Amino acid sequence: MTFIHAIWRNRSRRAKIHQVNTLAVLHSPRKHFSRLWRVVSGRARETHDPKNLCFVMDEPLPLRATDLHVPNNGYDSTTSFILQMPPEIMSEIFSLCIPTTPSFRVTDAPLLLTHVNSSWRACAISNTTFWDHITLPSPVVGLPQGIVELCKIWLERSGNRNLTVDLSLASDYQNWRVPVDHLSEVRDVVKILRTQSRRIQKLLRVLPQFLKDDLPPQEMDILEELFICEIAEQPLPGRHGSFDRFIVPTTLRNLSLRQTCFGLRNFSSLSQLSHLDLWQLQGPAQTPISACLAILRDFPQLESCTLDVAPGYLAPEPHRDLVMPSLTFFFVSWDWLVDVGPIFDIVRTPALQRLGLRGPPPTRNQWCHLKSFLLRCRPQITQLSIKELGFTDIQLLDCLKLCRSLTNLSLSHCSVDSAFLKALSWNPSISEEARILPCLEFLSMEACDEFDVKDLIAMLKTRACCVADGRRKLRGIRLSFCKRILEAHQEQLERCGIESVIIRPIKRTRVHHLVS
Repeated sequence: MTFIHAIWRNRSRRAKIHQVNTLAVLHSPRKHFSRLWRVVSGRARETHDPKNLCFVMDEPLPLRATDLHVPNNGYDSTTSFILQMPPEIMSEIFSLCIPTTPSFRVTDAPLLLTHVNSSWRACAISNTTFWDHITLPSPVVGLPQGIVELCKIWLERSGNRNLTVDLSLASDYQNWRVPVDHLSEVRDVVKILRTQSRRIQKLLRVLPQFLKDDLPPQEMDILEELFICEIAEQPLPGRHGSFDRFIVPTTLRNLSLRQTCFGLRNFSSLSQLSHLDLWQLQGPAQTPISACLAILRDFPQLESCTLDVAPGYLAPEPHRDLVMPSLTFFFVSWDWLVDVGPIFDIVRTPALQRLGLRGPPPTRNQWCHLKSFLLRCRPQITQLSIKELGFTDIQLLDCLKLCRSLTNLSLSHCSVDSAFLKALSWNPSISEEARILPCLEFLSMEACDEFDVKDLIAMLKTRACCVADGRRKLRGIRLSFCKRILEAHQEQLERCGIESVIIRPIKRTRVHHLVS
């Protein structure tokens, strides 16, 4: 095996450079990485086997106060193996040190790699792929000092590469209150981005006011993904101003709108759109069921779609079937007093693989709409997510019987009782048509209650055993914030034979204990 293949085989461990003592790195990154250099090159020199490098770098380095001053052990570092490695291999090693979320911190790669010595600096700067992602810290974390100058460094070192820019002004989990000074600094960053707008390929979590005043989309010739968000209590003027028209390039394929006061009518041609995400649109931009159906008819080529259905009226007239041959991901959310059944009565999605449903408890008729949809389309669904639907019952079980290819089932904020879990238990004695989810591999339940732990354990035991009846083994379960699941249940659940058991229990305060 070549050295580069050994590195790639162990890339999931990120070379373990991040496992070293963080305080030491903060104190003296140059000395710390110099020690890493000496340890790795010294070991390679002793064994004369470059393949050992990947295993040396995979070991946590014991760090003591004296380790930062380790001598060169009598050999000339200029002849060490690591100095003789081609720059391409060094660059590959460095790429394993880049954090998953790009960072401007001096203690993280790529910036840290430029502060060790001249060789490392030259290698890190010459690799433009290290610098083509600009992700600002969220308002919760705060922007580092000199963020504008740091962004200028990233723009310069990224050369002519296409850019991904994430301004981090929205969260998937909660609304952020963004301070005025934070927005002001972000706007300063946006202004310098305009000089490189023709290189921007992805622009994420940006305010519409920035697009209107500072960074016009029509100047981004290669823009493929655009995520526009509005934030609560935005202190910038013009939040509810007029956004007559956004002229976007024909290269745009992904569009996300979150909490905006405008919709798709405010954009120029979206003929190449493949991925659409509309979430919590405000005022006149809200999408009742009639508007949602119109959107789906206008974009039958969509591959993924998220719709947030608002209250509204749908004329009781016959609607022709709407075929979406390429749609593989479909997420539908709705509000109180909204009947989303007509969507599933009209839309046909033969290629659908992932389906998500989120809304108030449905009526029995709505489960019938879903069952009819599954019978009519026969999609090969592999992932199903159900959130906040209130309860699981026999109507849902009838739907699950039709999802024979389902591998991932996620239930969130639903009332899951023991009868439902018993129905999920595997019983080889019943007919194949009556079996539920024969391919289930992962089960996730968040804030789901009303079931007994013993019934959950009994179900898992039937799913974890290996049998030769065409059924797949349940490999993982995730239980988050379920009232009856405690950390003490971890061992019991693991003894069921499930490979991965993840528990996130509710943090119980003194009040919880008194009540219980």
